Amino acid sequence: MDAIVIEGLKVDTIIGCFNWERQIIQPLMLDLTIHVDLNKAARSDELEDTLNYAQICELAAQSIQKAQPKLIEHAAHLVLQVLFETFSTIASIIITIRKPAIIAEASSVGIRLERQRNDFRPRTGE
Repeated sequence: MDAIVIEGLKVDTIIGCFNWERQIIQPLMLDLTIHVDLNKAARSDELEDTLNYAQICELAAQSIQKAQPKLIEHAAHLVLQVLFETFSTIASIIITIRKPAIIAEASSVGIRLERQRNDFRPRTGE
């Protein structure tokens, strides 16, 4: 499947569970693999036939910065939600979020989530 890949997107935000973390801005590093059909863009060479990478980055950063989540798991969920809501052609997304230098013995800690569009469809009867 085709994919748009964004690696190393830095998002400076308030994130964390501890009081001291809620008082500072910390960096998060995001990697996104967005599965979408790129056939039309490959043939046409026109921006309107693909997803706007800058808009993807802006939406991802804004969704995290606005919410100031405690957990990087929730930050990832917020990004997935806004991207599926904004771009109807996305089939699935793999998101990795790393929090650098938070544990002295590790260069970073992080999570990876993979979600399909069906995971974000409203459920009827709930």
